[in-house]
Amino acid sequence: MLDEGGRPLPLRVVTYRDGVSVEAHDVGSRSAPAIVWVPGADGPKETFRFQIPEFARDYRCMTADLRGEFPARPTFDLLAEDVGDLADACGLDRFVLVGQSLGSAIAIRFASLHPDRLLGLVLLNPLARWTSAHMLRTRGWLMPPARLTTVYSPTPVARALWRLWSRLAVWNFDRGPQARNVLDYALTTGGRAAPPREGSTRVKAFKGVDLRPELAGIGVPALVLKGSRDAYCPVAWAEEIAYLLPRSTYRTIPGTGHCGHLSHPQAVNEELAAWLSALSLTSGAPREDGMTHRKKGPE
Repeated sequence: MLDEGGRPLPLRVVTYRDGVSVEAHDVGSRSAPAIVWVPGADGPKETFRFQIPEFARDYRCMTADLRGEFPARPTFDLLAEDVGDLADACGLDRFVLVGQSLGSAIAIRFASLHPDRLLGLVLLNPLARWTSAHMLRTRGWLMPPARLTTVYSPTPVARALWRLWSRLAVWNFDRGPQARNVLDYALTTGGRAAPPREGSTRVKAFKGVDLRPELAGIGVPALVLKGSRDAYCPVAWAEEIAYLLPRSTYRTIPGTGHCGHLSHPQAVNEELAAWLSALSLTSGAPREDGMTHRKKGPE
């Protein structure tokens, strides 16, 4: 990951309580409010390549690869406890927690287990459970070929087909002036670079988990940010999460799919920056300036 001047961000190695080590970034002023960023199922911290450099100007930003080593019977709570270990390794007490896709579920579980450690919660294209029931209604049957042709086809073939997948908003793709960022990420960092078995292990640990009953007990301010064309995790899932969280703000990014933080980074960053500026990060309370909006119920 590069900073705004094109230089590689400094890396550090963080070792979790069970001895597993991961690469991490810890950038920004140590005296600034802290944000911890949790990637999705494929795991690389580079998924936030368009967020970390920008937000490190005003916040201390920490992110790490999701673990690639697991015990014989991995549990979903293990991924949540890794968040705490990362924060401890960086000397953090309280922070804003941002999760993308499966990372949002990890963030929800951490918020449920350790509510005293959070100043705010940001969920990007979130899910609180997993079901494939929506797949046939949202071109979900095209997701496997979209993923397989991107990850395993020769690069010229993958680049040729991504335009089709983007037009159809299949898998992680969507339209937009920077939609190619999703393909570039899949070809260079996620997808091809991340071993598929690691992502499958993370998803397997989550299957059967339903976080919805925990949402009502999460009292910190929360931002739910959703791509309007996301077929991978349906819009209704995000609306339900926002409805169940007591202090949520729900926002959509028009025209985006599951990885709007890559394909529409400016729009995502502007929404996130506005929400963060409305927080009192010393007390965790939102200002009374209209940033907390009336929530839409689940469909």
